[in-house]
Amino acid sequence: MPHETGGPPILKIGSPAPDFDLPGVDGKQHRLSEYAASKLLVVVFTCDHCPVAQMYEKRIKQLAADYRDRGVTLVAINPNDPKAVHLSEMGHTDLGDTLPEMKLRAEYRRLNYPYLSDGATQSVALKYGPTATPHVFVFDEQRKLQYEGRIDNNTREELGIKHEARDAIEALLAGKAVAVQSTPAVGCSTKWAYKEAGAEAEIHSSDTDPAAVDLATADQIKALRPNNGKLLLVNLWATWCEPV
Repeated sequence: MPHETGGPPILKIGSPAPDFDLPGVDGKQHRLSEYAASKLLVVVFTCDHCPVAQMYEKRIKQLAADYRDRGVTLVAINPNDPKAVHLSEMGHTDLGDTLPEMKLRAEYRRLNYPYLSDGATQSVALKYGPTATPHVFVFDEQRKLQYEGRIDNNTREELGIKHEARDAIEALLAGKAVAVQSTPAVGCSTKWAYKEAGAEAEIHSSDTDPAAVDLATADQIKALRPNNGKLLLVNLWATWCEPV
């Protein structure tokens, strides 16, 4: 059954890792079989545009670095259809989720793990069922899913007190059962292809709806000055001036 978010069901604990063959920011194709020698495989569905995903980039890099020498491979996959991202969802980023933009993000953030794009067909994401970015899937040596969900319990790193993804990795490396196998992923919803229609409608609305421009009176300007001690932002602009 579809997940309540409107996407496919989340891969069930104990399921084998679905195969993939996806282009990476390094210009190469990456397949599941490429990581067969690793003790564990961590697949993180994440993206460029989401502010929550951006907040977790440092922590994802740290996971990759901390466990690389212990036989753990981390692979990131961008599941989003770039055309399904709404303009209103681009207010916290300078990059979208196309592969060329992913390459820019990877270079700027110096990502230390493979970063793959599934936006063209979403064939891989449809098998894993990520509900949000980021959404982590941890597989054991037999490539059976042992944990799925969030990285930790707080988007602000300094406030996190539960680190379920890291705990799952530690348990599996120690040959123990994973105590918490599933948690809700927190972040921006996965941009499935069916959301393209809404994104197109938003663009059309912004292109066709008239903008209301009212002439401010002297009394209205004066009324802004006291502001009761609160922060006031005044944006002065002109239609003939390009954004800066």
